[in-house]
Amino acid sequence: MTLPTRYELSGTNDSGGMGDILYCKDKHLQRDVVIKLLKGDAEQRRLFDEQRSLIQLRSKHVVQLYDVVKVGEQVGLVLEFIQGEDLTNGACQSDMNGLVETLWQVACGLSDIHDAGIIHRDIKPNNIRRDCSDVIKVFDFGLAKKIDSAKTNSVIGTVGFMAPELWKRGEVEFTKAVDVYAFGITAMALANANVPRELLEYPPLPAPNPNWAQVSLPSLDADIAQVLEQCLAYSPTDRPSIVEVENVLRRHLLKDKHKGLLVMDAQVKELNSQNRRAKITSSVGAEITIEYDGYDFKVVAYVGDVTVNNDPVRIGYVMPGASVITLGSGSNRGFVTFDISNPEVVS
Repeated sequence: MTLPTRYELSGTNDSGGMGDILYCKDKHLQRDVVIKLLKGDAEQRRLFDEQRSLIQLRSKHVVQLYDVVKVGEQVGLVLEFIQGEDLTNGACQSDMNGLVETLWQVACGLSDIHDAGIIHRDIKPNNIRRDCSDVIKVFDFGLAKKIDSAKTNSVIGTVGFMAPELWKRGEVEFTKAVDVYAFGITAMALANANVPRELLEYPPLPAPNPNWAQVSLPSLDADIAQVLEQCLAYSPTDRPSIVEVENVLRRHLLKDKHKGLLVMDAQVKELNSQNRRAKITSSVGAEITIEYDGYDFKVVAYVGDVTVNNDPVRIGYVMPGASVITLGSGSNRGFVTFDISNPEVVS
C-alpha cells in the first residue's frame, strides 16, 4: 500500500463494515489523521457521497474532512482523528442531566448536517464519539445523501434505528425525518430505556401509548420525554425538526442561568436564580412585578396603566429580551428598561 508522501502510518489499521481505516500522521501539519478507504464500485460511490457531504460541513460537533487522496487504486478520505470513545447503549442511564447534555450536542451536530443539505441516514451511538474534551462528534457518513437526491431502491441502514418509511418496497424517497427518528432511538438507547415492543418490529409499528417515554423515563423532564416521543412518531410529518429538538434541550440546559435587569431612575433590581421576583413602582403608584421561573421572566402582578413596548401587559406575559416598560399614563408616566442576558450552553 502506497500512501501520499505527506502521510505515514502511525498505528494499527482497522477494518469496518463500510471500509478500511488507516491511522496516520500528517507530516506537514504534525497532526494525527484517519484515512478511510472503501472497496468495490458500490463502496467507492458511497465514499464519494461521504466526501461530498463532509466537504460542506464545518461544525464543532461533526468530524471534519481534511483531504481526499489516492491510495493505490482506492480513494481515501483524510479525516479528523478523534481521540475518545464511541457512545454505547446505557451510557447515560444513571445521569439524566448528562443524557440531556449529550443529546443536545448530538442535536447540534445533526442540525449542522441538515443545514448543509445532507441526510446522515445512520445516526446511532457507535457513530457518535465523545472526545477527550467531552465534545460530542458525529461521524461515519458512508450512507449520507444530499437532501435533493434522497431516495433509495434498497433497505439499507442499521436495523433498530431505521424509520418505518425506509422499509417500503421499491424506490423510497425520504427526508431529514429519518435522522430525527434515529436520534430518538439513540436517545432511548443511551438512557437504556424500555422502548415499546412495536418500535422494535421490522418494520417498526406505531407505539400504542403516546406517553410511553414519560413512563419509561420518569426522572426526565416531561417536555423532553414528550419531544423524544414525537421524534419516534410513525409518520415522518409528525416528527419535529432537529432544530426544534435542540431548542427544547437547550432550554433545559440553560435553566436558572439567565439574569434580568430592571432599571428605573435610581431603582436597579436584578432577577436571577437566587432572587426570582422583583417589583418596581412609579411615582404615580403604577407598578409591575416580574418573576423568573428558571426559563422565562413573567409578569405576575401589575397595578395601574402598564405597557411593555407599547403593548398592554397581562398576567403571565413573557418578557422579551429587551423592552421598555411604561408605568402610568400622561406626563407623569415612568419608564423602566428591562434586559435579559443571553447565556449559552458550553460544550
